[in-house]
Amino acid sequence: MIQRRLLLGTLAAPLLVPALARAQGSPWVPDRPLRLLIGFPPGGASDAAVRIIQPRLSALLGQTVVVDNRAGAGGNLAAEAASRSAPDGTTLVSANIGTLAVNPALVRHMPFHPVNDLAPLSLIFNATNVLVVPASRPWRSVAELVAAAKARPDTITYGTGGVGSPGHLCGILLDKIAGTRTVSVPYRGGGPQMLGLVAGEHDFSFSPMGTVTTHIAAGTIRALGVSTRTRAPELPDVPTMIETGLPDYEVLNWDGILVPRATPAPIRQRLGDVIRQVLAEPEIVSEFAKRGLTPRPTSEAAFAAQLASDSETWQGLIRAAGIEPS
Repeated sequence: MIQRRLLLGTLAAPLLVPALARAQGSPWVPDRPLRLLIGFPPGGASDAAVRIIQPRLSALLGQTVVVDNRAGAGGNLAAEAASRSAPDGTTLVSANIGTLAVNPALVRHMPFHPVNDLAPLSLIFNATNVLVVPASRPWRSVAELVAAAKARPDTITYGTGGVGSPGHLCGILLDKIAGTRTVSVPYRGGGPQMLGLVAGEHDFSFSPMGTVTTHIAAGTIRALGVSTRTRAPELPDVPTMIETGLPDYEVLNWDGILVPRATPAPIRQRLGDVIRQVLAEPEIVSEFAKRGLTPRPTSEAAFAAQLASDSETWQGLIRAAGIEPS
């Protein structure tokens, strides 16, 4: 038995040497196309950001980067698939604050562990969430919407891009601070949710800036507030939620790119360097700005710190609100 194991090890060793050599070299260069998984369907902020940077990632890495939408379970399907992939640098995943920091408090049996199974490379963007209502609804201020929600508890609905999504977090925080009881309506992503809002399928939503501006300009929806502490340049006349009388209302919406945890450090470093380089390019910054996104290139450590902080904040808020995992 020992001799058989030694023989197998001897046969396998030559197969491992090239991969290890590439991982230890500087810089690492992938020897086949890469997959970049997205946990949501086309039409949302995550999909838009990834598709903006994908051509430049391909060019700088010298390999095709294939975008693969794996929508479902609040981004968990894509993150799980990435966590179970070979840790060779050819499978990456784009995941947001909801998937990584919030879902562990909302999903009873998480199919992956955000920290133990995935390694952060860099954040991609911050996005401003906008409180919007269909043009068919009567409310023209946050105060009017809150008054309606208090008068009719458990009847006013808000659409989200899925359980644990940034839009869901915004709704949870609204109920906590305003003392309302609204009802979450989860969709399979931000794109379908916005179509539902325009059609009047729910009463309001907190949606990323990039998905609402066209509809606001067309008059199909109205903006009542933004989730940041300062007003958004894209909508200078729209007050912050804090300005509307909701103290300390702020929700940071971010997205980042990760790889399987066991991916060697040199490969992670190379991928992270390329991502950060792309996010700093003026053309990329401009394209992000058109969609209400702010590029956020960060180190692995900074991404990990952001995830740890938000996990503590939001999971604590969810427990305090008495929301049980399902």
